[in-house]
Amino acid sequence: MTNGFEAYYNSSDLHPYDLLGILVRETQLVGIINNFPLRRTAVPYDAIDLYAGNKRRLRVFIKDASLNIINLTGALCVLTLRKTKSGPIVFQKHTNVPAEGMIGSSDQGECFFFIVAADTANLDIMQYVFDVTVTLTGSDGPYTTVEGVVNLRQAVY
Repeated sequence: MTNGFEAYYNSSDLHPYDLLGILVRETQLVGIINNFPLRRTAVPYDAIDLYAGNKRRLRVFIKDASLNIINLTGALCVLTLRKTKSGPIVFQKHTNVPAEGMIGSSDQGECFFFIVAADTANLDIMQYVFDVTVTLTGSDGPYTTVEGVVNLRQAVY
């Protein structure tokens, strides 16, 4: 016992090629509402690795171009997944459908989307594109706030 905690293992005792894994249960993204595009894109771009047939909770924080928090009271956030940007929708998740998503702390610009095993169980193992749009109360939205790719991988069972 040293300084109030007990070490259960010493990482220096590991073989030099041993790998350590970190369990990630939630993916966090920051989306930007930006009406004035800079360079080629006006919103953050992110990549998400997801295993087919697994669940995932996506947590998105919505901010403005100056990184001020956007209040999401009364807002609708939508996550859309497609094979290509102009292709048909593979699935969508809405914050106004409790099984699909929700607004978390609206005054913190927080929303959640729930990907369940059935959403990806029968999809092709490939790279998909996604975006998150936000429609604010009284706005002309929707605003695309974050976009990127989902790398769907085959789970090992």
